[in-house]
Amino acid sequence: MMSKRLGFAHLAIALAAAIVVACGGEQALLVTPRPDSAPPLGVVADPNGAPIRPVERGRALDTDQSWSFDVGREGTSVHLPAVGLTITVPAGAVDVPTHITCIALHGSALAYRFEPHGLQFARSVQLTQSLRGLKLSPSSLGMPQLIGGYFADDSLVTDAAGDVRASEILPVQIDVRGHNAVLFIRHFSGYTVASAARDSIEDLR
Repeated sequence: MMSKRLGFAHLAIALAAAIVVACGGEQALLVTPRPDSAPPLGVVADPNGAPIRPVERGRALDTDQSWSFDVGREGTSVHLPAVGLTITVPAGAVDVPTHITCIALHGSALAYRFEPHGLQFARSVQLTQSLRGLKLSPSSLGMPQLIGGYFADDSLVTDAAGDVRASEILPVQIDVRGHNAVLFIRHFSGYTVASAARDSIEDLR
């Protein structure tokens, strides 16, 4: 499931992190700008988790929205236009036919829950989130700096400051041409939320 946090990257770092990926005859320029203030990548040592600030949707979801699909060894890609999310399960990620459920959690925070809990993938599953309609602060390079996080609760629990506690921090790549955030995950034992810095105030359209 999916989280986001913003800041400013140096040009040299962003260029060093640039990756060009061929996709359906077109190329997506992926960069990984990461704020200096973000928690370290990987599993968070603090049992209480690391505080991260969820990016907000321009229009909040009134209720949870749920989708389910089946995937086999051949893999599949499912687009959920109502929330701007695409889930791509590559070939070989699962050994047996598997029923997967994605739940976009209600509210303004960009947060997802994925089931079945504890599902492990042999190959990374790609989550592609459209940045259009989200409240983001572009950096000096014209792109948001995001991280991903797993949170342990079925619902999104925020503290008085509006932060959630992430048990794992993941890098997020930005598809500059497609205006998407790309996150790779290997399990459903947590819940992902795109995370951002506290100054996420602009509605990127």
